[in-house]
Amino acid sequence: MTRTVATDSRPALPGAQIDLLYGLLSLGSTAIWGVMSAWLLYFYLPPEGEGSALVPAALYGGAMLVLRVLSAAISPTIGYLSDRTRTRWGRRLPYILGSGLPMLVFFVLLWTPPFRGTSPWNLVYLVAVLAGYNLAYILNQVPTMALLPEIAVTDAHRVRVSTWAAVMTVLGMMLAAGAGPLIERFGFAHTALIYAVVLLPAFYLPLLVLRERPEHQARPAVRLNFRQNLASMMRNRAFLFMTATGFCFWGIMGLVQASVPYIVTEICLLQESDTLMFYLPAVLASLLCYPLINWLAQRWGKWRVFAGSLLTSALVLPGLMVIGDWLPLSLKAQGMLWVTLQAAALSGVVVLPRALGAEIVDHDEELTGQRREGIYYATWGLLDQVVNGVMAALLPLLLLLGRSHLEPQGPLGVRLVGALGGACMLAGFLIFLRYPLGRGRPAGQGPV
Repeated sequence: MTRTVATDSRPALPGAQIDLLYGLLSLGSTAIWGVMSAWLLYFYLPPEGEGSALVPAALYGGAMLVLRVLSAAISPTIGYLSDRTRTRWGRRLPYILGSGLPMLVFFVLLWTPPFRGTSPWNLVYLVAVLAGYNLAYILNQVPTMALLPEIAVTDAHRVRVSTWAAVMTVLGMMLAAGAGPLIERFGFAHTALIYAVVLLPAFYLPLLVLRERPEHQARPAVRLNFRQNLASMMRNRAFLFMTATGFCFWGIMGLVQASVPYIVTEICLLQESDTLMFYLPAVLASLLCYPLINWLAQRWGKWRVFAGSLLTSALVLPGLMVIGDWLPLSLKAQGMLWVTLQAAALSGVVVLPRALGAEIVDHDEELTGQRREGIYYATWGLLDQVVNGVMAALLPLLLLLGRSHLEPQGPLGVRLVGALGGACMLAGFLIFLRYPLGRGRPAGQGPV
């Protein structure tokens, strides 16, 4: 008697080695970015009693803004050039290979200004070195983001790679958090050198294994110029709705993170030293939820999971408005619960955009006959920076409405961070309902 054996029609996923190595690229760049975000301003403009300023304070902010605008402006050009590159090693890997070491070198040089006291030449030095770092960073990160659809060709694999990239990003932030004790013991320059040496393998070991798909390299006869690239992107409905959704959620996580010290001291009435207790459960919740997001996307489809994450965040974030003595829990417990819940709710928003972007690039290939990952991910990166810049400028304005429990209106501005975040997430959810790709299709169902 012949027995029929049921088989799974879904293609087998590759081993986790590719996922881990791709995520390792995120760990390295995130750790370096985390150290700079936390300590660069402190190094050049230390607080009173901690040393003299190294640059004129009045000029520092303007110089950083100009550099940020210029860096954002060149991102699409880098993406466009990456899409058009043709080498025996592929379109992305040469950029990643050539930019990792310069990025680390510029990172170390940031902490070695030429003069010890306040000097405009220190500012000139900072601008020059930081411009070099930003260029190397873009040359590294745009191709890295665009590499995902090359190394993962099925929907299920892309979600899994995105999950590991998100996990490694969190681990990179945790690694950056250890800079403080090292700075106290070794100083800024030596700490930067330690990070550069330790993280160098994270930038290059993955390149020994990761490989591109040579058939994705555009043929010269069918290449679009830069203007045609932008025009065709504007005709891609999936890109437009995903980008409009991104305008709603980009910047919210940064806004929430920047407000946590105020939540701890002004809403929960604790000490600054208690802030770490609020970050830890958020990090743990994220690390636990990222694999869950991967599992749910395999079964329900990433469209449903991403939409659900947006809606859940829209419901959780306004909870900051209601933390108070009238609830049976302590203020500390309420604050920690809110921080943990918002981290869990946002986990889908953190994990899935990369996989959704790969899906949009596949759809673009159907429309244009070309693979243009670079310009898509670079454009999203540019807009992400713009939105984060707007949110960074908006937070001080919100705090004008009340940032201290000692003010007559209390910390109203701090509480409004939750209300604003919820409103943005709700708007993003309503916009994403019109996203035309992948509705109801589990991520594990075959190649895309």
